[in-house]
Amino acid sequence: MTSRDWLEAHLEWFAPALWNEFLPARPFGGGPLLELLILCDEVPGLAVTGPALELADRLTAAPEFRAGLYRGDAYFTYHVWLLVLMDRLGARRPELLAAAQGLLDAGVRPNQDGIGALELRYVTDLGGLANPHLPSARRLYDRWREGQHLDPFRMTDADCYALTHAVFYGTAFGRTTIPPDPALTGATRLMLAAHLARGDLDLGAELFHTALLTGASSEPARQRLATAARDGGAVAGPLHDPAVAARLTGRKADAYEFGTCYHTTLVTELALAAPVSGEPMPEPGPIEDLVLAFRRGDLSRTATLLSGVAYEGRRDPAVVAAGRHLRAQRQPDGSFGIPPDAERTALCEVALERFDVAGGAVRDEPSAVVDGVDGLGGLGAPTKAGSS
Repeated sequence: MTSRDWLEAHLEWFAPALWNEFLPARPFGGGPLLELLILCDEVPGLAVTGPALELADRLTAAPEFRAGLYRGDAYFTYHVWLLVLMDRLGARRPELLAAAQGLLDAGVRPNQDGIGALELRYVTDLGGLANPHLPSARRLYDRWREGQHLDPFRMTDADCYALTHAVFYGTAFGRTTIPPDPALTGATRLMLAAHLARGDLDLGAELFHTALLTGASSEPARQRLATAARDGGAVAGPLHDPAVAARLTGRKADAYEFGTCYHTTLVTELALAAPVSGEPMPEPGPIEDLVLAFRRGDLSRTATLLSGVAYEGRRDPAVVAAGRHLRAQRQPDGSFGIPPDAERTALCEVALERFDVAGGAVRDEPSAVVDGVDGLGGLGAPTKAGSS
């Protein structure tokens, strides 16, 4: 069974009522169905599209959906997005789209800045709706990007999701382009390697998709995702625990599998369906290993790797950032790590000495270090429609 077969076989679980019977209720109950329709819109001809639209038709006919739309609250964007996708896929709700337009004209704008504003701008542009109270998508994307410092040594999962979604909306999932941005592409590459290394295929798939949209590709990452599906067709998400799954039977087992696998299965399918273009990424190597070691809190491994790349004279911005981050780990008594360890401290001192000799510290030119590190750096919080 393929992943697409699995999605079709589990269609009933995309209905909010069944989800709420077995799984924690979601603030926007239509989130999983919305995400399924995004895939249907981006990948024409899926067998699941017709049945998914039938579910959406029932959902949007319910009084609760209409009430949610008219509230114009934090989930307004998702109500409108669902209607826009239905319209694009041939199941129109013109009266509700007209109501959405009236609310936009009246100034409903629940997400006024950051990723939320960019998301609403993308959705209304996709549906051909006027959005007079928000700047253009390009201006919103540029405003978001100007505030970022993409540091792969410190980026959280929320940071990574925000990066991926900013690129999704800024490029309208590949319908338009954003300016070339080597710093963002570099951070995406390092985070892709980091998340695939730890087995997080959910963020791995989204970061791979982001790489494609920014003009880069990775055949090893594509192969990893293309072979990620289990025998049943699902791609396990980071919350899926085989030991827990083994203890469950019947509908509870089905619910657990769906709740912990559906999103990763969707984003993997979406990423694999995206066209490959641009330059291939470098194969993972010492720089990726260096980022992984620091993110794991392994100062000894970080020092060993930094010694190697610094000795080789590597001037990658990540190496500069690694040296600065490692130096910041020195305790007031001069040791490294808690509790202190003489061997670890010696490794770190040697690494920093080599880093300085290689010119990594640039002590007398702080602006050069800042500029070098700035190419790698932080984000706002993501807004994921019904993400787990």
